[in-house]
Amino acid sequence: MRPPSTRHAIISQSQEDAWFALLYTHAALTARIEAVLMERHKISFSAFEILCRLQDLEPQPVRALAGELVSVSPTRASRLVQELIDRGHLRRSADQDDGRISLIGFTEEGRRYADTVAETFEAAVQQYFVAPLGEQDIAALIRIWRKLEAAEG
Repeated sequence: MRPPSTRHAIISQSQEDAWFALLYTHAALTARIEAVLMERHKISFSAFEILCRLQDLEPQPVRALAGELVSVSPTRASRLVQELIDRGHLRRSADQDDGRISLIGFTEEGRRYADTVAETFEAAVQQYFVAPLGEQDIAALIRIWRKLEAAEG
């Protein structure tokens, strides 16, 4: 739906179009990649993001992990962590310094699973993101992201 023509425009039509293009691009690419992950491994993009964060550092406190995720809320992240525990991919343990803190880490089977899913993820990113764009477009996106990140305030 277009806004009425009598309103005062703060942004131009092309700026608004660019904003929605960014949102639609994110949604479309995430949906495509998630479809591949679900078909091959029965895992959502959000659950895979949890596995990726754990590969960087494990074990991790559940709350810290949930706060780093970009694809889901902390509440949803806790449910996904529990699902991954129930499936045997992750295990929960207590922090040795503070028993009130719950840590999450991989099981042996979970680490192998995460590695396999990561290969599928990379192939999907290559197919749906890297191949259609090329290196110059990717470099432009990185440059744009850095500008937007620097504008935080």
